[in-house]
Amino acid sequence: MTSSIECKNFLRSLQLLNLLIKIGVQNLILCPGSRSAPLAIAAGELNKLGLINIFNSIDERSAGFHSLGISTASGHLSLVITTSGTAVSNLLPAAVEADRSCKGIIFITADRPLRLKDCGANQTVNQEDFLSPACRKVLSTNPNGLHKTEDNEILDLVRIIEEQISNFPGPIHLNIPIDKPLDISFFNKRNVLEVFEKIYLKKKYVFQKVEIESYENKFLEISKILNLEESGIILVGPYQGSINDLFSFNKSLEKLQEITGWPVFSDPISGVYSGLRGLVVNWELVLRKNKNFINCHQLLRLGPMSSSIDLEKFLTTFEGVQILIKENNHRKLDPIKKSFEYDFGLTKFVNHFLAELSINQKNKKSLTPLALDLITAGQQIKKILKEKISNNDQITEYKLANLVPNIWPAENPIMLSASSPIRDWLTFSENGTLTRNCFSFRGASGIDGTLSLALGISRIKSPLLLVTGDLAFLHDINGWLVENSIDLNLTILLINNMGGNIFNHIYKNNLKEDEFKKLFLMPKEINWSKLAESYKVNLKTVTNFKKLRETFEWSISIRKSVIIKVDVDPENEIIERNALLEKIIGS
Repeated sequence: MTSSIECKNFLRSLQLLNLLIKIGVQNLILCPGSRSAPLAIAAGELNKLGLINIFNSIDERSAGFHSLGISTASGHLSLVITTSGTAVSNLLPAAVEADRSCKGIIFITADRPLRLKDCGANQTVNQEDFLSPACRKVLSTNPNGLHKTEDNEILDLVRIIEEQISNFPGPIHLNIPIDKPLDISFFNKRNVLEVFEKIYLKKKYVFQKVEIESYENKFLEISKILNLEESGIILVGPYQGSINDLFSFNKSLEKLQEITGWPVFSDPISGVYSGLRGLVVNWELVLRKNKNFINCHQLLRLGPMSSSIDLEKFLTTFEGVQILIKENNHRKLDPIKKSFEYDFGLTKFVNHFLAELSINQKNKKSLTPLALDLITAGQQIKKILKEKISNNDQITEYKLANLVPNIWPAENPIMLSASSPIRDWLTFSENGTLTRNCFSFRGASGIDGTLSLALGISRIKSPLLLVTGDLAFLHDINGWLVENSIDLNLTILLINNMGGNIFNHIYKNNLKEDEFKKLFLMPKEINWSKLAESYKVNLKTVTNFKKLRETFEWSISIRKSVIIKVDVDPENEIIERNALLEKIIGS
């Protein structure tokens, strides 16, 4: 019965997907196609058994980012299935972001068998090479067809995937050549399912996690240069570990701060808990104002660098020791090339460090004088911000960054799009994101996939607030085409500033207005009401912060996707922001 090609294609598809479920896959995004039919039909049967969730998307690019959002918010592997040809190339943007942000995602792409390669067969390309620059592994079943792939080969592929994800999470491409027939009759499907359920479904498999190298020698090398008796600063950048490890990360950070008494500079998407002792509010503005007066000789950096020019300048000119601890990331993460890098995560580092300390050294220390000075400086800036921002109710981007964390419920997650929002919140949010999960995709730092990523996150964690500019939102408008996206509890705070407002701060002064708009701003005349209506999404325009609070409450209550548009005047934004910064920093 299982000797025919159609039966073997279906059985091997069931086996593969079942094994991927066993190593943690819970959600699958399915894209349209014929060559991938055996995989799609198998996924449908496993969904009927309650083993996996399936969502469909007609746009592979959006599917990739949507799946990435799911894996980031859940901490579990996610899966995308596509057909052959250009469908595969559309996965590259999401693969790049998954690679740089170290998130586990598997791209399964159907292909023609080897006999149809390089001979002009329809929809047959060198797709096995498309994702290789960004993927941790590029794997394949038997090149002559899935039906020629043996049991043990399927198991070996999944073991390779599991080991890779355990040691260095990131995207994996599994290319599957499938020969015709692609469909399967009702009779044969029923018979194959009986075999699968009897032999494979409940079978136990062993997947062993193996460390790719010892971290003890690297720890010993770094620990010798860290001096607890001297002052230092802890800098926490974007968190790149699994959300499932965030609790242990914070417990380790809390212990580290206790035994050092050092101040902490925390990125909006650092994952740091708001109750951590030593947190410095408005630390980027403190750096901008006081960088020449910060006196310490060691920095402990956690994760990649924040999107701050002032921080980069500070680190570049800093003459002391810099130690960079990464969360299971084995690539270099220091663009200024001045740090000692440790790959294996804060929890392992702190556990080893505590084992080397005496009982007295493990006792909780008072905050250092430097910590007290920096905390005071941050609070002084906070007073200025409160005074200036409460003076009027006109909406600007920097006021949104300051006030929205207090208006949006403290327990509800937030996603910040790349470009202006993430930078504004770094400068003006006053650690307001630290009371909840906060997401932003800083791996490749592009605006690509903004809406799809947010919708993926909101499948797992909602109600979610997405803060985005108009261009980032429009760039990924196909995100709405992922199945039942409009029914997800996502509130989109759409900052309509008529184009890429970040460029107003960089290039505007040296270009004529028409040149500047054409080359950088690229404003689009959009009928936002018609756009929202076409996707059947609710839209409201808000002009003040009192109304914004009320609209947030409404958007959460209806449990559907909502767009809240705020119009920002870029010219007024620049004038107000410069006046505020002059008040804080001086001329």
